Amino acid sequence: MKIAVAQINPKVGDIEGNLARIKKFALAAASAGAEISVFPELTLTGYPPLDLLEREDFIKANLTALKKLAAFRIKTAIVVGCVDFNPSPKGKALLNCAALVAGGKVIALRAKSLLPTYDIFDEARYFEPAGENRPVIFNGQKLGLTICEDIWAGTELLPKRLLYRNNPAETLSAGKADIIINISASPYYYGKTAKRFNILSNLAKKTGKIIVYANQTGANDELIFDGNSFILDAKGFLAAKALSFREDLILADTARGHGRLEFILPPKGEELGLALTLGIRDYFLKSGHSKAVLGLSGGIDSAVVAALAARALGPGNVTALLMPSPFTSAQSVSDALELVKNLGINSEILPIKNIYSAFCKTLGGARNKGVPLYMQNLQSRARGTLLMARANIDGALALVTGNKSEIAMGYCTLYGDTAGALAPLADLVKEDVYAVSDWLNSTGRLIPRSIILRPPTAELKPGQKDSDDLPQYKLLDRLIRLYIERNKTPSEIAGILGLGKETVIALLKRLEANEYKRKQLPTGLKVSEKSFGSGRKMPLAKAMDFIS
Repeated sequence: MKIAVAQINPKVGDIEGNLARIKKFALAAASAGAEISVFPELTLTGYPPLDLLEREDFIKANLTALKKLAAFRIKTAIVVGCVDFNPSPKGKALLNCAALVAGGKVIALRAKSLLPTYDIFDEARYFEPAGENRPVIFNGQKLGLTICEDIWAGTELLPKRLLYRNNPAETLSAGKADIIINISASPYYYGKTAKRFNILSNLAKKTGKIIVYANQTGANDELIFDGNSFILDAKGFLAAKALSFREDLILADTARGHGRLEFILPPKGEELGLALTLGIRDYFLKSGHSKAVLGLSGGIDSAVVAALAARALGPGNVTALLMPSPFTSAQSVSDALELVKNLGINSEILPIKNIYSAFCKTLGGARNKGVPLYMQNLQSRARGTLLMARANIDGALALVTGNKSEIAMGYCTLYGDTAGALAPLADLVKEDVYAVSDWLNSTGRLIPRSIILRPPTAELKPGQKDSDDLPQYKLLDRLIRLYIERNKTPSEIAGILGLGKETVIALLKRLEANEYKRKQLPTGLKVSEKSFGSGRKMPLAKAMDFIS
């Protein structure tokens, strides 16, 4: 059987637009000779539709679109993701379905069996799990139709605890399915792509079944979808693979042998850079915006955000505001201007000296010795005010430039450097920011070397360095990964990092104490297994006794 995978980028809520995209790719697959074309999970609605699923008119519109798709009578069968009403009076009202369309009608519907409720997932809020899943016979082949989580039961892609009592992929294999098809909307994090391939390659070897994995690409809000769809032969070898972070159409003939293709992924800095570029682009385009504005400090974080925004939106759509204070060095300004020139973006210099002086005078700041914290924050808030004003004037969205390491420790100012619509680096620890900068510079010197080499500083008081208030980033980054992404205890972290346990406890208590700040941050693009976003639900008012 000739099978195509259409790796497309749906838009949540744009049912007619998604239908048009499905038609375009299905026609291309039919022209290439595909007998069946496989599309991602919830293709018609876009994923994740969240509480749009509570609107009956939204569900009916996606079912109308499914009928229209069948009426097109495209010369390839189509497996497409949709939402259907649960015919049973018991349980949730909806089903997350894979529909097989052929010959002008929907010839089979199979509902998702396993509904994830961990990390960013909350599918049991909306859907009823399938009671059973039997193979579908098509063109003399038994097809096992599965949806995303259905194929990951009992694998390392899920939390360590065995979450589910059944394993749909194994059940379908035992039911003599010839081909296991999985339609997916699997959100990206670094390292997940290789895990998926290895798990399914081993499953194909174990079961002796052909596996077709169709993942969506694109980004919706904080989630990025990498694509990387593939088709495996019954020995687990790669027959076809789609591109990363872009739409693609691949084709394989299951009746013919294939060369053993390699599953190749880019280096970490490049992969993260491509993911973030896609995340920025889709956030803007899918929300109806094209212009971005950001504050440019002369530091590495704002430099990387500016470069990514220029890639995602085009240099002419990006404006950088340089807002020097009395403590901003001449080097910061000259580095920022060199970056602007290298990127070809727009820029404007708006000094905040007078605004800052007025704030301080009003608050009696002249009586203070040095530059206390509130005076440092006033500089950041003055910049945030100007940034949002420029965004209003230009009809643009403001980008926040903070990284995960700073956000973890609360080393950011509410209503100041946290003001904006999207935080592209919010899930990158500092060392990953540098990895992305290396990739950005790999094809030409975009980010000046002096920005990369200088010690990080907020420049809110004379001689300030980040290391005055934070551990060295190399150490802090590891602590954050161990605690947030690996759930290690203070004792375990202390042993791994070679720190005193009390030092670790103090850092972790500071991390948890700043949850109230993170709750107010703009959307951050998720690129790690556990981000400070919808997948980490922590109380704001809490005791810290659990950190011991």
